[in-house]
Amino acid sequence: MRASRGPPRFLLLQSSEERVLSCRAPVTSVAGVEDVPLVGFESAVRAWALVVWSVGLLACGAGAPCDSACEPSDEACRQSACGALPEESPRMRIACDALPPEGRCLGPRVVERCVDGQLQQRDCAMGEACVEAGGAHCEAAAACVEGTSRCSDAGALERCADGRWASAACDAGCVAEGNRGFCGAPGRTLSGMARYARRLPDASFRDWAPEAEWVSARGFLVASFQGGALVDLAVTDGSGRFTVRVAREVGAEDAVVVYAAGQGQTGLVEYAVADPGLSGAQGVPATPGSSARIWSWSRPTRALLDSPVVAIEESEGSGAAAVFEAVSAAWHGTRERYGDTGLPLVAWLGFGTTWSCGACFAPWQVTAVGRRWSAQLWLPGDSDAAWWSEAMVLHELGHWAMASHGTSPAEGGPHFLGVPTFPGQAWSEGWATWFSSDTRGSPRYYDRQGGTMFWLDLETRSPEMIAWSRPRPEDGLLQPIEENEVAAILYRLGTSTPSRQLLYESLAAPAMNLAPWARGYRKHTWRMEEGTPVDVAETLEAAPCLADFLDALMCGGFPRELMDAATEPAVAYPYPSHSPLCR
Repeated sequence: MRASRGPPRFLLLQSSEERVLSCRAPVTSVAGVEDVPLVGFESAVRAWALVVWSVGLLACGAGAPCDSACEPSDEACRQSACGALPEESPRMRIACDALPPEGRCLGPRVVERCVDGQLQQRDCAMGEACVEAGGAHCEAAAACVEGTSRCSDAGALERCADGRWASAACDAGCVAEGNRGFCGAPGRTLSGMARYARRLPDASFRDWAPEAEWVSARGFLVASFQGGALVDLAVTDGSGRFTVRVAREVGAEDAVVVYAAGQGQTGLVEYAVADPGLSGAQGVPATPGSSARIWSWSRPTRALLDSPVVAIEESEGSGAAAVFEAVSAAWHGTRERYGDTGLPLVAWLGFGTTWSCGACFAPWQVTAVGRRWSAQLWLPGDSDAAWWSEAMVLHELGHWAMASHGTSPAEGGPHFLGVPTFPGQAWSEGWATWFSSDTRGSPRYYDRQGGTMFWLDLETRSPEMIAWSRPRPEDGLLQPIEENEVAAILYRLGTSTPSRQLLYESLAAPAMNLAPWARGYRKHTWRMEEGTPVDVAETLEAAPCLADFLDALMCGGFPRELMDAATEPAVAYPYPSHSPLCR
């Protein structure tokens, strides 16, 4: 979702879900897909170095069947294009009598322990990770960037896996060079730092700051090439540092390339920011151009040996680096919460390229830039420079998180900021805004469009440009509701306890992923005239809504008094916390 200019006093929004109604099913499992591994596949990596790829589209067209890209006789293609969502399940909750007395780590960021017979969870702070030595607890400096390596104090090789340092087999002995540990002597290496220029909102949130600031490029892939052959691959750490092997004799064509791409545990690239190779206004979905490429920044190895800093300027597309940081944060954050990876994702950003949806997400497949992706995110490259809005990018990634680990209501249509919309759409958009807030650790949402910056605050319910619309108890659970009111309720739920883990688990709970849903909501279709829905029609298709999610929370053990404090049933949203519908 991204706002587009509408009538005075309102911002017209176009739901990301509207664009996938004709093709909800064709999201395939990652299993069995012929992906291109980055490591050890020299021809593919060489193509990356030349940033020239052949591309094709295996996604649904607007209003077209999901197998429209397949030949009539190609049943394997049809099954792949039209397969169902992969099964995703939350981490298993455990009863107190089965929990070790010292507690346990539920992934790298959540501590679980029993206190007076009650299971309690606590989220670790940024820069901390859960460790179990000496009893489960959060420990500063224990967190790490996936894919990095080091030599421990005892001289053993350790690699970062699932956000924590873990021992790695190494008979040759760990050798430390730069910020990295190698198994055995690595030969000649180059250590450097990657950073990029980015802009934040100014102090008044009325525009982007006039001066860019330099920030560390964290979690980027870094490849060292001798001519066109891959020598080594590394990942920048939390400070943007990297160490790569280089040729013993460095030639004029040798280069170090920083990629806006991240790997999964299998070594495959699982998420990336890419230039679509298109210009001007484009419809969604669009077939990427022949010059489509993953965003990358190359420097001669010789130059880095003298001055080991890869500084990505705005003129080089540092906005794509900023988008990658948001994609990486969403990717790792959800894996930490669920123990499963999300749908392989490509985010399209071309400077000068705009999309018919503004900014949007859809779980549509595409084969491009050397990979088959299960989901796509489109971001505008116009003069508003909205790529600097981490809040907006992470909102769209909230839709990705729901598609990866839950069930979207798939209810779409035009809607306005400050104006209540239908419960399915409000739930989807509200979750996405809350996901953005939770990932950033900030209640303030902001974006820029049509030359105007706007913001809203979930904690204080104080938008700058619109009146905040609150629900009314007499209108019931399935009343139209403003999407930011949904986000504000979720924000209060999340900040009322030491951990937001139960909110994430509830999205993936069976009750939230099996139709029909307990509260009986069914999707609607409509169109807008002067800010008012017209031609409203209720369909026969069931969809989840906020009330179903609150049921899942309560049935999972969320405290009733905290639920009532967030929903305010007597004066606002009339959720009956005393009688949740549990399956």
